[in-house]
Amino acid sequence: MMILIANPGSSTLKLSVHGESRDPSPHTIELHDDPAVLDRSLRDWLDSREGHRADGFGIRIVHGGDRFVDPVLATQTVMDDLRKMSDLAPLHMEPALKTLEAIRRTAPGLPVVLSFDTAFHRTLPERARRYAVPPEWVEKEGVRKFGFHGLSYDYIAWRLQSLVPPAGPRRTVALHLGNGASGAALLNGQSIETTMGMTPLDGLVMGTRPGNLDPGVLLALLRKGLSPEKLESDLNHRSGLLGISGVSSDYRDVERSAETGNRRAALAVELASYRAAQNVGSLSVSLGGLDCLVFTGGIGEHSASFRRLVCDRLDFLGVRLDSDRNDGGSDEKIDRRISPDDSPVTVWVLEAREDWTIARDVRRVLSGKNLPFSGGKGEGKAFPASPIE
Repeated sequence: MMILIANPGSSTLKLSVHGESRDPSPHTIELHDDPAVLDRSLRDWLDSREGHRADGFGIRIVHGGDRFVDPVLATQTVMDDLRKMSDLAPLHMEPALKTLEAIRRTAPGLPVVLSFDTAFHRTLPERARRYAVPPEWVEKEGVRKFGFHGLSYDYIAWRLQSLVPPAGPRRTVALHLGNGASGAALLNGQSIETTMGMTPLDGLVMGTRPGNLDPGVLLALLRKGLSPEKLESDLNHRSGLLGISGVSSDYRDVERSAETGNRRAALAVELASYRAAQNVGSLSVSLGGLDCLVFTGGIGEHSASFRRLVCDRLDFLGVRLDSDRNDGGSDEKIDRRISPDDSPVTVWVLEAREDWTIARDVRRVLSGKNLPFSGGKGEGKAFPASPIE
């Protein structure tokens, strides 16, 4: 079965193909505001990849709300429902809907399956998903924690089963660190706590988003006359690493600037790593301890110094790093253990494979095997081998 994968960001769309093997060279196109330009770029890619022979298209959707807890086929009704919840994650939902519409125009006969980042966190217990707010906020407005980066955490839960025999670690904290960043506590492969909340603004310091923030700050700014539109723009586009450093939202640029003596950039690095370590401690409390720590995402996979800054603060939890393993060059394989053999907590670097989860979801839906969500280890029982490797 050949499956096309679409992973839309805020301004670009990453495309890949999964069949007998994984596409070694994912393609990126611009999410142009002009539908004709986007359609032409997508059609050119489909033609170059012989997309007309594909069996299905899978697309990442960041927010599924309470409505979508399993992958589904894209229909007009589904798209209408997604538009109603787009204000929960405007930075991500609008580009995803734009991508979905372009796919349906350029490949009208191809079934499209939607995979939701929030679905993996449906196992959150009530104490984790409930906010201490008036009950009418919960009952009438749907205010609750959803969590994100679930497609990445879903793969991590599956991958650890083979890396840590016989059935994977019991208590895992995973850090997905990129332009968007979050952490999750996995108990026997299931999500029981996560740092992002109702929207992707909460939690860790990100490229342009602030993470943890006193809500009173927002009220004070509104009272001073800052418009909701300006507030939303500042929170989504001018905060995080960019806001602290004044240099860039790209951690690589910020790190290089810090190394040259830029104090604001150095503060950005320190604050981002401090918050990450702080949240590992908090997530470990929800697990009752820590057996395994995982780094993934662009920063998690490629910045040995950031991993070191985080782990150095977690010695009290039994986290140790093997310097040679952690500092391995670019030729070092991605999926690898970076803690000493005798460390009480195993520390891993795993490649972010949201595409794996999407491809699995497409196969399940199209084969009629879209089993009820079980999370973690139940996934491995239904599909014991990766469908794309």
